[in-house]
Amino acid sequence: MRMINHKKNTYFISDLHLDESHPHLYKLFYDFIDSIKAEGKYKAETLYILGDLFEVWIGDDIIDHSLGKQYLPTIKKLKELSDSGTKIYFIQGNRDFLIGETFMQRIGGTLLPDQKIIDLYGTKTLIIHGDTLCTDDKAYQRMRKLFRLKIIQKLYLSLSLESRVKKANKIRQASKNETQKKAQMILDVNQDEVTKVAKRGGVTKIIHGHTHRPAEHVFDVDGVQVKRIVLSDWRDKVCYLRVTFNGFESIY
Repeated sequence: MRMINHKKNTYFISDLHLDESHPHLYKLFYDFIDSIKAEGKYKAETLYILGDLFEVWIGDDIIDHSLGKQYLPTIKKLKELSDSGTKIYFIQGNRDFLIGETFMQRIGGTLLPDQKIIDLYGTKTLIIHGDTLCTDDKAYQRMRKLFRLKIIQKLYLSLSLESRVKKANKIRQASKNETQKKAQMILDVNQDEVTKVAKRGGVTKIIHGHTHRPAEHVFDVDGVQVKRIVLSDWRDKVCYLRVTFNGFESIY
C-alpha cells in the first residue's frame, strides 16, 4: 500500500509586482521563500507563481546586463528554493509575459502555458493568471492579443535594452491612465467566461490572480459546485494560498 505524505504543502502566489521603487516587497518575498524552504511543518513541496512576479520584464537577456542587477537576488533566492527540493512552476502574467526559458533555467523552474489543469491532492484544478477571464475589458484583450504575437515580441526584443525600458514605462503609464477611466466591473472577471473554462476543463477548482480582489467564490456548473479562489496582490504583507491534503489556507 502506498503511504500518503500528509505533510506536503503546495503554495500559490501572484501579483507581487517586484520593483525597485518598493524595496519592502523584496524583503517580504525573501522572508517568505526562507520560511517555506526551511525543513518543518510549512516546507513547500511545490510553489506556483501565477504571474506578475515583477512589475515589468523586458526580456531574459536583461539578466546578465547591468540593468538587470535588481533581479539577481530574486533569481538567487528562487534557485536556492528549487535546490532545496521545492518544485517551482511559473505562469506568465500581463506584466512579465516575456519571461522565458533562460529565466526558468536560472531559477530551476518550469514555465507553464497560460492555462494549466493540475491534480491538486485529488482535486482537478485550473490554474491561470486571470487576465484572460476579464473579457468585458475588450480594449485590454485586444492589446493582450497584440503583445502575445511572436512577430511583435521579436520586434520588441530586437531593440536595445535601454529602448525597451523606455517603451515599457510608456506602456505602463498609458495602461494606468486607461485603467483609472474604466468601470470597476469591467476590470473583474466575466462569470460566463469563468463558467465556460470550468466546464471545458471539467474542473471543480480555479485558482488565479490578476484582479487584486482576493476572495473565494462558489458557483454551479451543470449541478456541480466549483470554487474559484482569487489570490491577493502584495502590498505591505505576504499573501499566499497554502494547500495540503487536509484543505487550504488563504493568507491576505
